[in-house]
Amino acid sequence: MRPATPVWRRWLLPAFLLLLAVNLLAAAVWTVPRTLRLRSATVRVEAAREMVEQERGAVARQRERGDAIDKNTEDLARFYETVVGPEKAELLPTLEDIESMARAPGLTPGPRSFRREEVEGTTLERVAVTLPLRGSYRQLVGFLREVERSNRFLTVDGVSLRGEPGGEANLQVEMSAFMHLEPESRAAERGGGVG
Repeated sequence: MRPATPVWRRWLLPAFLLLLAVNLLAAAVWTVPRTLRLRSATVRVEAAREMVEQERGAVARQRERGDAIDKNTEDLARFYETVVGPEKAELLPTLEDIESMARAPGLTPGPRSFRREEVEGTTLERVAVTLPLRGSYRQLVGFLREVERSNRFLTVDGVSLRGEPGGEANLQVEMSAFMHLEPESRAAERGGGVG
């Protein structure tokens, strides 16, 4: 006959194993979703950190752009104050200065003509001046040096040269002078003229 199994082995051991399995199942049900939520939260935190760094970079770029715009605004104001003058006050003196610069090296200016036009997107006016000159190549170079040294905002757009016997030449100089338009100036008031 078989010896009798002790009570603890017959009832207590299976009850203990059953309780252990229920405990393990409850622990798994409780901890696995929390672990997954924690991992998900960690991933979201890392993504949020990356987004914050990207936004900081974007803000820094916007600040740099704002600083550049401020600097350009200051430069533009300085340009209007020191380089170009108002067209009403500067047009005639500029045209007279161009003729004086032509006479300085000995050129003989002919009747000048000019036309005025607004520079799109700015408050500048471009005065295109056509100036016929008579003189030598050396005198023309002297005139161009005078234009380069001028305090006025002038550009030489073109030079045509037609030689004549004796070293003299007929020159046609096309220049542009730039002036600041005053708010009350109207495009209809600006035309061309011969001086």
